[in-house]
Amino acid sequence: MAASGLEVELRAALAAEADGSAPATASAADGTQVPHEDRERIDLRSRCSLGGFLSAAVTGRPLTGAEAELASELNLGTGSIPHEMLTGPDKPVEHRADAPTLAPGTVGVSLMAVVPSIFARSVVPRLGIEMPRVPSGTYGVPRITTDLTAGAVAKGAAQGSTAAALTVATTTPHRVAARLSIALEDVAAIGTDSFGAALRQNLMLALSARLDLFALNGDGTGANPQGLIGLLTDPTDVVDWAGFVGALAGGIDGGPWAESMMDVSLLVNAETMRLAEQTFRGPASVGTSADTYSDTPGEMSAAAYLRAHSGGVFASSRMPDTSSAIAACIRYRSGTMGLDGVDAMMTAACPVWSEVAIDDPYTDAASGQRHFTLTVLVGDVILTQPSAYERVDLKVA
Repeated sequence: MAASGLEVELRAALAAEADGSAPATASAADGTQVPHEDRERIDLRSRCSLGGFLSAAVTGRPLTGAEAELASELNLGTGSIPHEMLTGPDKPVEHRADAPTLAPGTVGVSLMAVVPSIFARSVVPRLGIEMPRVPSGTYGVPRITTDLTAGAVAKGAAQGSTAAALTVATTTPHRVAARLSIALEDVAAIGTDSFGAALRQNLMLALSARLDLFALNGDGTGANPQGLIGLLTDPTDVVDWAGFVGALAGGIDGGPWAESMMDVSLLVNAETMRLAEQTFRGPASVGTSADTYSDTPGEMSAAAYLRAHSGGVFASSRMPDTSSAIAACIRYRSGTMGLDGVDAMMTAACPVWSEVAIDDPYTDAASGQRHFTLTVLVGDVILTQPSAYERVDLKVA
């Protein structure tokens, strides 16, 4: 039965009730008995519109008027739509041999909160690269490159002076930016309040990931900042169990940077890390004192040994892929000169001049678009202590 027909019958029943002649139930035109206690709710529903509920759900504004009254009576949560706005109020079950009307090809979708994208963890802090905030102007780091000297002096003799030398490394700003544009129609049509916030979060993570990538792999050409890998030389070692250990043991210099392997860490790509996890040291061969190496499980993998006996070996998807069986790795020596009371010092810097976030609803307002732009001004990576870093290329096949 049409809703208008049901409402006519109900209004007639309400008029009859006013003069005391109303029955406990009212009959609709098709013979359906409507209980007295449902009349007020059906009348309230007749004053509500589905559009009012949808508009409040999309925009996040609270319900008003009849819609707010019905939602309160049904104890609905924020953004919910009463089921009977789509189906009508419950009625007694009626069995008929009618042909059912099928749902259309396009139906409603109930969207949950947007699931965020996942980015690899930043490796820049783990390599001792600091990102100091600096004022306007070219950033420069003066570094002592020739030390003063000391020596034994005979009685009455004077100690002569030698000249120290300072070298200044400089960098200027490079602009790294990310931009998001959203159409107002899409915000209204998506059906979830988390749409815009999720995209803005993704924008920030994408920018952070790109900064981390530049700090490792930037080639310094054009607008690109210079990254760490391009500043290092690249000796090559053959990789087996002993080769993996040697890649870290080779970083020991006895001070100031590495007194043991615990002061040395190695950053590799994912393929190299998988190989380290699958390269095992087996028991000594019978009748010999030499270790044997294999790709089948034995006493301990190279990766497990290095995690226990060094500063660590870890992988990043931002490291260069293996090329011609050669994998570029970064060896970082985190020890210090041990100056009185000083436990650490900056070994590399990537200066930051500013971060700018612009929310622009005006430029393309006539086209119904809103833009979000994030910009960071960063410099090249500068090795303030070049001896702390080495590139080690491993032959992995």
